[in-house]
Amino acid sequence: MLKCKHCGSTNITVQAVEKQKKRGIIMSLIWIILAVCTCGLILLIPLLTKKGSKTKSVIVCQDCGKITKT
Repeated sequence: MLKCKHCGSTNITVQAVEKQKKRGIIMSLIWIILAVCTCGLILLIPLLTKKGSKTKSVIVCQDCGKITKT
């Protein structure tokens, strides 16, 4: 049985949280360099800059409101 680490309550829920990945400065520079080059290299840009997301579970205490990563 799961308990809150802060208040000891068993009134908790587990939620899925999705986090978007952000493009870093290196990928932005590569995007610009390839865009300046020939049109053939521009086709590689979407492959290099593919954004994604990660889904993680968190435990939320319904009594004290504290959030704990799992």
